[in-house]
Amino acid sequence: MAEPIDHHRPWIRDERDDPARMDWLQTLFNPFGMTSKLHFSRAWTFMFMGRILLFIVPVFSVSIASMAGADLGAAWKPLGFFPLPIPALLVPFFVFTIVTALTSWVAHMRRLADANRSTLKAMIVLIPLILGLVGFAGGVMMGVTGYEAQKAQSAPAAVEKKEEGSAAADAAPVTEAKAEAKPKPAQARGRRGPQPTMKQMALGGGMGLATLLWALAGLPVMLWTLLHVARLPNGGVGPLRTGSDLTQEEQRKLSTAPKPYQTTA
Repeated sequence: MAEPIDHHRPWIRDERDDPARMDWLQTLFNPFGMTSKLHFSRAWTFMFMGRILLFIVPVFSVSIASMAGADLGAAWKPLGFFPLPIPALLVPFFVFTIVTALTSWVAHMRRLADANRSTLKAMIVLIPLILGLVGFAGGVMMGVTGYEAQKAQSAPAAVEKKEEGSAAADAAPVTEAKAEAKPKPAQARGRRGPQPTMKQMALGGGMGLATLLWALAGLPVMLWTLLHVARLPNGGVGPLRTGSDLTQEEQRKLSTAPKPYQTTA
């Protein structure tokens, strides 16, 4: 009986999938190479789980701490030096997502090249990022339009309020005593905060639409990766299948074996 490739993973029988031979730097950053099926799956799992953990752990932790009485409101506020209005606790998730979108493209390039498939298909994994950028641009334009419309509506009201203030200034000495005698709870409750600036409305609209399009496009791309790319045979020889439990010779024989509906000469 042949010596197992990996004693901790005896089900691996294809030498090209040997975990000890995996080069993480090449797999994630060098698009001009080849990556076997198992090495690709390990890299993709790392990128996927990193995104999940960087989103769930901070949000869950801050939520639980806030319920316990901790004042962590600053964690949900955008950082002053960061160009986008992203909550401080999600900045690592955002940066990791952008970086892994590019490393995922590299890993797909290498996997498709190894399976003798067109590497142009790797562009599919960039669709969520591209749609996110398009959505951000569209959301910014919508935010600017909304700000200008809001400003146009508030301009006549500001002029009218100014005129009313001038008229009321003449009658102020007469009504001052009466006004001070009345309670003012409604005035305190009706007070509003400052109006959002054009930059805030533009960036807020851009991030909202970008996140929506990115999430909607990401699901079908993920399914394509798991059900197709990750199951392509090493070297392009063999059937589309999950796992690495066949040797190279067994995969070659399986690929050349006649199908049930075929007859041999």
